[in-house]
Order: sequence, then structure tokens, then C-alpha cells
Amino acid sequence: MKPIRCTLALAGIAMTLAAPAWPQAEPGLNMREIMLSIIAPMTNKIWAASDIQTDSQWLELEQAAMTVLAAGTLIGQGGPDGVYATQAKNEDWQAFTAEMMHAARSALSAIANHDEEALFNAGNDELYPPCENCHQAYLPR
Repeated sequence: MKPIRCTLALAGIAMTLAAPAWPQAEPGLNMREIMLSIIAPMTNKIWAASDIQTDSQWLELEQAAMTVLAAGTLIGQGGPDGVYATQAKNEDWQAFTAEMMHAARSALSAIANHDEEALFNAGNDELYPPCENCHQAYLPR
């Protein structure tokens, strides 16, 4: 194969590999919707947890903590719609997100050990402060 044809063939392959096989999906939720429909209900479950007696209650709490952890990834990027992308580059935004995700991991550890006191501490001492601080800094009033 001649050099020009080889270069063109490689360029064509690269373009084919780089092009998405399907159209880019529209974001399903904006930041407000993530907060109201995902984060708030799940953090409320963690904060309200008490007198946990069954495996299904522990499983529900585990799912809540995992959901908070997963949603933290979206929040850290400024939401799926990118509306908060500029703010998400701020150190404090990233710190609040990291603290929230760390708290969710602490909650998961407490849940794995069926340790209600540790779960209470993870929720109230670790999870609540970054949520409240982020809302004070970024929640539109």
C-alpha cells in the first residue's frame, strides 16, 4: 500500500473508531432533579435510620448509601446537563462532593457491620455537614 493510501486508510479507521455508534443521549435529569429525586430521599433514609431489625431494612439503607455515592459522581461533574460545570471546578464544590461521598462510604461500612451507632455518626457527623455547607454556598435563593 502506498504511504498516502495507508495514511488515508488509518485516518478513516481512526475516525470510525472515534465516532459514537449511537447518538449522544440527552441528560435525563438536571441538578435540581438529582437533588430532589435522588439525593434528598436517600440521605433522609440514612438520617432517619433507627431501630434497624431486619436484613431488608439494612439492604434498603445499603442501597440508599450506594445511591448517594453514585449520585456524587454526577454532582462532582456539575450535573449531567453541565449547568453547574463552572461551579463544579471550584475547590469547595469538589470538597463538599468528596466529603459527601466519603460519608456515604462510611455509612456503607457501618451498614455492612450492622452498626447502628456508626451509621448514625456517618449520617449526622459526616454526611449532614457537607450537604448543608454546599447548600449554603450554592443553592439558589
